[in-house]
Amino acid sequence: HVKKQRSEPGFRRRKTLNTYIYKTKKYIIAQILWDLAGVICLAFSPLLQQWLFDYGLQSPLKKIVMVVLAYGALLVFYTLSQYFCALYAFKGGIKFENLLKRDFLSSLFHMESSKFYKHSIGEYVSLQGNDITALEQDYLEPVISIIRCVNMIIVYGVVLFFGVDWRIALVIILASIFAILIPRMIGKSLTDARSTYQEQMAEYVTEITDLLEGFRVINQMTVGKILDKHEHVLNETAEKRYQYGKKKSMVLGVSELTTKFVKIFTFAVVAVLFYKHEITVGVGVATLSYVSSFIEPIDTVLYNFTAIQSMKDVKKKVLAYTQDTHVTVLPRKKKLNSDIIFENVTFKRKSFALENINLTIKKGMKYAVVGHSGAGKSTLFKLIMGYEKNSSGVIRLDGEDIRNYDISELISYTDQNEHIYRAGIVDNITVFHSYPMDGIDSVGKNIWPEFFEGIFNRKEKECQRFSGGEKQAVAFLRMAAKNAEVILLDEPFSAMDAKMKSAVEHYLFTGKEFEGKTVLVITHDTREESLSQYDGIIHVGENGIYVE
Repeated sequence: HVKKQRSEPGFRRRKTLNTYIYKTKKYIIAQILWDLAGVICLAFSPLLQQWLFDYGLQSPLKKIVMVVLAYGALLVFYTLSQYFCALYAFKGGIKFENLLKRDFLSSLFHMESSKFYKHSIGEYVSLQGNDITALEQDYLEPVISIIRCVNMIIVYGVVLFFGVDWRIALVIILASIFAILIPRMIGKSLTDARSTYQEQMAEYVTEITDLLEGFRVINQMTVGKILDKHEHVLNETAEKRYQYGKKKSMVLGVSELTTKFVKIFTFAVVAVLFYKHEITVGVGVATLSYVSSFIEPIDTVLYNFTAIQSMKDVKKKVLAYTQDTHVTVLPRKKKLNSDIIFENVTFKRKSFALENINLTIKKGMKYAVVGHSGAGKSTLFKLIMGYEKNSSGVIRLDGEDIRNYDISELISYTDQNEHIYRAGIVDNITVFHSYPMDGIDSVGKNIWPEFFEGIFNRKEKECQRFSGGEKQAVAFLRMAAKNAEVILLDEPFSAMDAKMKSAVEHYLFTGKEFEGKTVLVITHDTREESLSQYDGIIHVGENGIYVE
């Protein structure tokens, strides 16, 4: 329950991928410097080849040995520099990805419920697991790679221009510029194809999540049709990937053709100059060696430009969740001083509506909420919690609009499908030690003495392996650990056996931990014996909502 508001434009700071790149700058700088040192070594090695062919026959053996050793030392140092480059690349990439994933998840956890549920869990999982990793691999790495390639092109260009022949250097540089421009002109289609493929991947993850969550429905009668459903979305995903692959193959093919053009053109220039006796054999050999080395960074630049361009939509989608906004923290409401009052509240969603709700929930009273399935009992609770927004009217808390408060400490909401984490019982009850465990022993032992001792001694350390009733017991203990003053329970005992359910209901009315608390329980148990325990009954149905 954190209210988010846009700040004035002058005060809003927007995060871009450069924000995250800047935070990994020490790894990037180290990577580039090591690469630059290695490239300088590699750039001088063809000059040694040139010397060998032009002056080797006239030089003493000792000098030739020295040149060979120097050549070997340059290559060894280059290999060492690439090792450190790779090491810092891993460190920087991991930090970049972790920063993005941390901010992305934090933004989801601070999102308003109504906004969060506009997208499926599968879409969020796909963004967190696939798209952010893709940004590290197909955006950060290419950006750094382009910088490294620019280093290589500049170093090789300088050495070619001053150490070999300025005419050859000029030909290679101009041809290389041409080779870079052509593929960029056709890169837009690849961006569109990748965007379509990423969207389909998100759909596939959503579908797989849904099918796996329904594992208990799978049997010999249903497995065939379920596999058919998977096959359909799998084929669609494969087709989108193939279309993306076709575009990528075309762009890479054009890139490969343009780089080969550089080699052919340079080879022709060297042949002409050699024919005219304007260059030596050593210069020709060195030039061809430089072209092979020069062409590699050009290839890489072309590929990386394509990769970066294809990530445009992915980048936009991820950053939409990680933007900085002003967050206004609402006053925290911890105590209920009077009543919760619905004043002419109306809620509408498609064909469903709750209209003109006028209801007073008195402080310290315990209510049963009854009505047929689909009448709006759960919606009533969600309006109080802010999970749903009323179309008109106001819900007042101590006379003020409930939306003006942070009620997360005042009100506890538990439903029949309360989420149980893949963790131990203490972590589930305390939500990883957010709530105190003090007093929970007495609650558990008073309600289910044998059961309570048993669940703490279970071999299964993960509570997700518990039965439905046991999970609801854990959720009830979590609610007790939170110790909120107002308690909303949405069919929280539906999976419990009769004895366990009776014990919980009895403790709600007799346990000292619940004395003076305002409690609303949605129940389908309309027996007189059960309803008579409550101070009031809230009826939800076709005749509206009223209290008996």
